[in-house]
Amino acid sequence: MATPNGCPDPPAAAAADGPYIPAELIPDIAKHLTSLNDIFALRAGCRAYRATLPLCRDLLASQPPCLLVPHSASPSLPLFNLLEPGCPSFSLALFHVPDRRLHRFRARLPFARTGGVLTSDGAQVVAVDDATGEIIVTHLLYGAQAHLPKPPLPHDRVILTGGYLFAPATGRTDVQCSSPWTTTQWTVASYGGEHEIQDWHIVNGVLYGFLPTCGLVMASPSKGSSSMDLSPLGGEFDPQVLLAMQESKGAPLLGDCGGEVLLIFKVGSIDPAYKIFRWDASESMWATATSLGGRTLFIGFDDFAACIGPDVPGIRGDCVYGSLPWAGGWSEYSMIDATCKCFTAKYPGEPGVGFARPQVWVLPSLFCN
Repeated sequence: MATPNGCPDPPAAAAADGPYIPAELIPDIAKHLTSLNDIFALRAGCRAYRATLPLCRDLLASQPPCLLVPHSASPSLPLFNLLEPGCPSFSLALFHVPDRRLHRFRARLPFARTGGVLTSDGAQVVAVDDATGEIIVTHLLYGAQAHLPKPPLPHDRVILTGGYLFAPATGRTDVQCSSPWTTTQWTVASYGGEHEIQDWHIVNGVLYGFLPTCGLVMASPSKGSSSMDLSPLGGEFDPQVLLAMQESKGAPLLGDCGGEVLLIFKVGSIDPAYKIFRWDASESMWATATSLGGRTLFIGFDDFAACIGPDVPGIRGDCVYGSLPWAGGWSEYSMIDATCKCFTAKYPGEPGVGFARPQVWVLPSLFCN
């Protein structure tokens, strides 16, 4: 027997599961919860509990970072079998980084063997259906999905930043852009010039691009045309940035920290290390970053996820956390003493040996920004 608001009948609930808790007391109880597991369990009690306990920033701000990892009910299956679309044994789980354990959370996304998770901004996850090229943006905790058709031009990667999705065209000075929660169409804009932009990132509502000449540009759409205007800001042929580009083990990444534009290079042949520059707008030049002001950067396999902090429980300040899908874990690089530690994500239901795990960062404190 259930009450009209969706909660179990109080006497029945008391007999089956212990004391009945009135829905109006749930927000007060939630203030004392420190585990995302407990928040999920409390919201799962009934519809009234979920209505009085929305996933708001006040509730999630103290939650530490997680990795979205593959989970299998049949661990003996190799990973490449699990990634087949519709595999009943496959789901996604949240791995609690500080405590090294899984949350009671499962999600399904449309995977294909060579597709899967592409990127994350810490709150939303982008996946691709390799059979159709369709791109899906998922808000994990709310379950909302936005479906976009295959971009019209070939692309090697997608970038999720500032609520927009970018798919730079391969070998061309064109970029494809969409606002997935407001439209299902792609806009193709040409920015011309001699060089392809290496990375795009939105900081404080402004779209920036990084050129192979080390220059930073500010991009804005041209009125009445399908082109994009680039405004050079400086930084060309900076010797320190050129050296970092030579040492880099991947593409340069634009990011942000405390409202400033960052340029990030992953270096180091064995343990991941990073060279980071911040954009000095007053001098129109790149400056070496020696500190993050107590904040923490989160880097995916080939993308910038987010910056959080300072003072987020369970993580180290002035550090770069890097996802290591080929190793099934993550790295923690300290900006203070330039040391790196690598960790393996071990958990029940961990899939067998196969290709690189699809894993991205999920940062609960960003879900309601």
